[in-house]
Amino acid sequence: MPKDVVVEQEDIEVNGNKFIITRIPTATSGSWFVVHDACEIWVAVAIDDLSGEIIGWRNPPDKFQTEIEVAIKKAFGIPVQY
Repeated sequence: MPKDVVVEQEDIEVNGNKFIITRIPTATSGSWFVVHDACEIWVAVAIDDLSGEIIGWRNPPDKFQTEIEVAIKKAFGIPVQY
């Protein structure tokens, strides 16, 4: 039987493109962040919520990967590592 799961969403803008970010918590301290617009899923990135460490990407973008990482971290209050 399906269960209810609460997720969070934020909007980001990277290089003039607007995306919706859906945060899907995992069983550990990390979350998956799905980058999409109203019609298509683009990529997903796993980030440790406590340290801000990037755990991994699914379909990493060819461009603006770092900019997307930073925008997600800022939108969700995750530490940004420089």
